[in-house]
Amino acid sequence: MLTTCSRCRLEFADGDSIGSDFQLCQDCWEAACSALWWSIVAALAPSEDSDVMTEHDPLRIFNPDNAAQNPKDVVGSRKPALHLVPQSANILEAVVFGHGAQKYGGAYNWRVKPVRASIYLSATMRHLAQWLDGHDDDSESGLSHLAHARACLAILIDAQAAGSLIDDRPPAGPACALLQKHTKAIEE
Repeated sequence: MLTTCSRCRLEFADGDSIGSDFQLCQDCWEAACSALWWSIVAALAPSEDSDVMTEHDPLRIFNPDNAAQNPKDVVGSRKPALHLVPQSANILEAVVFGHGAQKYGGAYNWRVKPVRASIYLSATMRHLAQWLDGHDDDSESGLSHLAHARACLAILIDAQAAGSLIDDRPPAGPACALLQKHTKAIEE
């Protein structure tokens, strides 16, 4: 059954009513609560206190000593900047992890038993090879090869950090030295 909001005249389902005695939709109810809140703040504020913020004031940032930075900025700037990882990549990788959870028996299934580095490295390389060869999506899952490769690498990183990685890489070889030797220096 639909009810009409007594304020904005929008129709909404009875179950969606907030403050059903007033027959207001959620948006109108929140606006009414906000107006009531700010009127209480204004009523309780001493008249000589001009520093009380109201709904019409621009937002202020806490700055006790007029320093250039909020104290949280200093602490937060020392932590990993997770906002720098593109969310499109995180979203597609999460879709692949959901597919893997269904296919392999649950979320975080790789944490139940140790994982072999060569298995996930080979899977990563297969997905990248197919993507490099012009195939954007995996034929089995229909999902992005790049997101599959990221998921494989994420499992390797997680297993290494958790101490559950079976590191079956070959002994260290000359790859780093060869890459350095055959990288052309940029002439200034």
